[in-house]
Amino acid sequence: MSERVLFKLFVEEKNVGKAINVMTLAGITGFFLHKYRGLSPDKFKNLSKKDLEDVEKVYDIIEKESDKAVVIGTVVKNEKAKKIEELLKERMSDERWTVMKIPILKVKVHKV
Repeated sequence: MSERVLFKLFVEEKNVGKAINVMTLAGITGFFLHKYRGLSPDKFKNLSKKDLEDVEKVYDIIEKESDKAVVIGTVVKNEKAKKIEELLKERMSDERWTVMKIPILKVKVHKV
């Protein structure tokens, strides 16, 4: 049995359409989307520990400095994940994106 992975693709919100097109070209028909606010460590490196303990200040920084982004996730065979990565390099070479692949050890569905 082929190893399956939870494939997560992180893209800027403005590139969601391009990313979904790539997934579709790879033959992916089922996936989930999760919107979030992304903040790089570089934007936090100049803050002191005291600043980070001030919740309001942290929220303010996130509001002003973070980027709107989306995680697109799906479970695929490892070979399909490689195909998606190839298409991303080809179709989204000028865009920012990150891939995370997490091995799936077991899936158990329980219906109540």
